[in-house]
Amino acid sequence: KEARHSNRALGSLFREALRSQGLPEDACLLVDDPSRTLMLALLQQHGLIDLCIPRGGEALIRFVVEHARIPVVQHYQGVCHLYVDETADHDMAERLVENGKLSRVGVCNALECLLVDEKEAAAFLPRLARLVDGGLEIRGDEATVTALPGAKAAAPSEMLELVAAVMAP
Repeated sequence: KEARHSNRALGSLFREALRSQGLPEDACLLVDDPSRTLMLALLQQHGLIDLCIPRGGEALIRFVVEHARIPVVQHYQGVCHLYVDETADHDMAERLVENGKLSRVGVCNALECLLVDEKEAAAFLPRLARLVDGGLEIRGDEATVTALPGAKAAAPSEMLELVAAVMAP
């Protein structure tokens, strides 16, 4: 239920992209079925449905994987990054960090990684001090630790994971 609005937005974007390429928009179907009755029927349509991409909590994804007779993109945990670029609205970015890291940390759309453009770091990171004081743990490079009192230095392995995430296509 937490992902419902973004699922609808993504479904609209997929359908619009299909339509813009002269393809039938109904090639993409958003299943908004809390009872999972329709979903269960669709998951059995081997040969008729090419792919299922479940977006929601871990229970939904496990349900889909358990019942599917069609290919499924399975991801039991999201990998959600927020990038604050040089044109970002700092007030909005701060609210997104607070919501994504402190509201419900176990949901699929919880924020896992905050990336801040180096041109914005000195202006943006100090704004997160109140969140750090409220329990948010931020780990980063030397510039992060310098700009944000209370931030911790990231271990080398965490920095390698971050570089891999940034470089991933």
